[in-house]
Amino acid sequence: MAIGILVPLVVPGLTGIMAAALLVGGTFMVVTMAGMEEARRVAGAHARALMAAMTSAFALGQILGPVIVSFWVQSTGGFAPALVLAASTLVLSAFLLQRREAAYE
Repeated sequence: MAIGILVPLVVPGLTGIMAAALLVGGTFMVVTMAGMEEARRVAGAHARALMAAMTSAFALGQILGPVIVSFWVQSTGGFAPALVLAASTLVLSAFLLQRREAAYE
């Protein structure tokens, strides 16, 4: 997903946009399905409530993300810093999740 976010920085035009859409969208679908399965595993009978909370958190991000990025683009003069920050956040999150999982093994 992080690579998909960075693709438009190195591949200009429609090709970069389409590659980003496939990499981010495809990965997002897998992550969403895995998240729903994990909610069922963790919450059992209360899985619906957890899935609703996850969906609400996603919706909040969909609303706030563009607003925050638009301010960032205005202050930095470009979209590249926002893309780098987003990709960096995903890589850091993946690293922290991996460490957490390793601690439980």
